[in-house]
Amino acid sequence: MPGFERAGVPMRRATLNTFAIAIAIAMGLAQPSRAGEAESAPPSIRALVDAQTFRGVNRDPELRTLLGLSNDEVGDLSDRLTDISLPRRAEHRAELQANLDALTALDRSTITGQDRWSYDLASWFYTTQIDLMRVDWAPAWMPVGASTYAVDQLFSVPVTLPQFMVNQHAVVDDTSARNYVARLRAMATKLDQVRANFDMQAEHGVIPPQIALEGAASQIRSLLQPASGSSMFVGSLQHRLDKLPSIAPERRAELLAQATQAVDEATNPAYARLLARLDEVIATQPGSRGVWALPDGGAFYDAALRWNTSTNLDADAIHQIGLDEVARIEREMDGLLAKQGLRDGTVGERMLALAKDPRFVYEDSEAGRAELVGDVERTLARLEPHIPAYFGRVPPQRLEVRRVPDDAQATSPGAYYVAPTLDGSRPGLFFINLGDINANTRWSLPTLVHHEGSPGHHFQISLGQTLTDLPLLRRSLNPSAFTEGWALYAEQLTAEMGLYENDPWGNLGRLQAEMFRSVRLVVDTGLHRKRWTPEQAIDYMHRKTGMTQASVRTEVYRYLVQPGQACSYKVGHLKMVELRERAKQRLGDRFDLRAFHDVVLGNGALPLAVLEGVVNDWVDTVAADRDTAM
Repeated sequence: MPGFERAGVPMRRATLNTFAIAIAIAMGLAQPSRAGEAESAPPSIRALVDAQTFRGVNRDPELRTLLGLSNDEVGDLSDRLTDISLPRRAEHRAELQANLDALTALDRSTITGQDRWSYDLASWFYTTQIDLMRVDWAPAWMPVGASTYAVDQLFSVPVTLPQFMVNQHAVVDDTSARNYVARLRAMATKLDQVRANFDMQAEHGVIPPQIALEGAASQIRSLLQPASGSSMFVGSLQHRLDKLPSIAPERRAELLAQATQAVDEATNPAYARLLARLDEVIATQPGSRGVWALPDGGAFYDAALRWNTSTNLDADAIHQIGLDEVARIEREMDGLLAKQGLRDGTVGERMLALAKDPRFVYEDSEAGRAELVGDVERTLARLEPHIPAYFGRVPPQRLEVRRVPDDAQATSPGAYYVAPTLDGSRPGLFFINLGDINANTRWSLPTLVHHEGSPGHHFQISLGQTLTDLPLLRRSLNPSAFTEGWALYAEQLTAEMGLYENDPWGNLGRLQAEMFRSVRLVVDTGLHRKRWTPEQAIDYMHRKTGMTQASVRTEVYRYLVQPGQACSYKVGHLKMVELRERAKQRLGDRFDLRAFHDVVLGNGALPLAVLEGVVNDWVDTVAADRDTAM
């Protein structure tokens, strides 16, 4: 999913990145391709890349469930879980290499139009995935959106599988309920496969950070604590069966008994076996270090940066970019704070105090929550008059603001975006979590709205839905550097529109959010290349951002288990600004900002190197038209 952040302060990712990719792929699958325009991919390239993509989808029962696929030639696989046994490691590598070989067998120099970018995107995707799987200890799942370690506290299978079963496996009739029970039993095999991957990595000297092991172990203990009949898995099934009057009460009781037995005989024992193994390793006090400490950790981190930033920038260059950006933003924030009469203490200390200033805190009441939602809607309304001057293409779907339901607040991120349905039955949704009213301040809220809503994720993702002439991979992959880079660029764009001219506090919120993304460059490379300890990283991030110690600790622990991803936001943002300024310089008075934005958003989410080719091609075309006119 797009970035989940609360009032400029990061929130723990609530969903696996693979879920986000799956949802994006669903957009492509839900709407069939149609005959293309002159620039759309011809059958040769498109058919090749689409066939490769569908082969991957059809070998993944969990992904097929996420996409709602069951009535096709492959059939219903929703009684199974995806194979992550150790033999799958070699199979994944072979499949990726075969895809790349089939692609590179084509002569790139003869490819024109949109085919070039489809070729380049697929080539980049396969190459980066192969690079990430090159280390001997790579686990038996595709790197895209998945966890580095067999077990971690945020993204690994043992932690996310319950989310999948409860939130993604639909129970709508007797068959889907029986398949749910079958999957509860299949969880035993899958969790044992996780343990095999864990042991394989351990044999190579790859042990997850201690904080990751302890976090995962704690979550598993919570799962095992209730009796089988009171398990969250059984409770979720009962909740959904209660909504199905078509299933007789006796049959519901039968299904619940089967689910209880599956948890008792399969699911819980497998979790207990894994927990025992984790406790065994935790007792050795393995410590919490970055991937620099792993075998071939340097090469792996380089590959992780190439995948997450979609550039060839190395860790040292990214670290220095981060330091430079932190210094620049800190100077700007210091000046703004001083103008508001806040001169004492570091920038971080002043921002921390500002978060508690009664002037900017919403009242912890229903009236305060209603006021906050109203401010979200007013922020979007203030943006509307500026849109025509900055965008030629706008999402045909409207954006609606909704509150996260009360019963979902505890497990939901602070704010998030949900793409509109393709049939037009539902608009794009901006969800705001009001469970902790103090997590949102008046000065930080506008930036959150523009990042998750308009012109951030709503513009990029909704417009991407309309690109039905592109291959599935181009409509689905959503490289993080592009998706999050655009949302951060959108934050800057709103300042350039003049939306903060009379709102210095809101501009401070925007700058704090940019500071947070810049600090990430320093901290991620610090942890994984500079051999920083988690304590060093926490101290630096706390001092520079003004975030609370608890929030910073959660962030740093995420970076430890997801190397490189935190660098994608700012690297993507800076590349988009660089491409814009370069186009301005070359085109002079022929530069059209609206057209630039239409080019960036009108070709799908691309790796930054491919985006650069797209923009350069557009600049060449505009320059040639100018020269012809002269």
